[in-house]
Amino acid sequence: MDITDKVKVSSDELWQYSLEVYDAIKDIAITLQDNYGLNINVLLLSGYTQTLGCAIDEYDMHKLVAQTKSWQEDITNPYRELRRELKATITNEQYQAMLRVELALEREEQWRLAQTLPALPPHNVEAQANILSCLIAFNVPLEQLTEQELMTLYSIGQRVAH
Repeated sequence: MDITDKVKVSSDELWQYSLEVYDAIKDIAITLQDNYGLNINVLLLSGYTQTLGCAIDEYDMHKLVAQTKSWQEDITNPYRELRRELKATITNEQYQAMLRVELALEREEQWRLAQTLPALPPHNVEAQANILSCLIAFNVPLEQLTEQELMTLYSIGQRVAH
């Protein structure tokens, strides 16, 4: 297959997709992030590529996981912990400013993920496993998720592509 037949994920389109679907999975995703280290941006990337019919293979998924672990450990997690610790002692305006910085960090991470992921062939039936592969890659115990939680997570991969 020629490179022109492949899809390169746009970080801008990934960001717009993320803004559209995040509220639907927010509670579940934050719980999985806090309890199992799930990277929500990798989950969102998995859902987005799934909507495009582009499968992320195991090698690329593990590459994305490794990349985000470093970013999360060094930058995002310490900042998120600081924001949570300060919430009760700062003004709402200061807290909102911290949220905006954290959001900018998340967008930067999505840009990095889009740059790391190679162009992928579309129309791949294996794309339907992207979200599941992401959960497995982060060692999320699937048996502890309810059917409704799984359906909610899988739903973000069923949206019609832009």
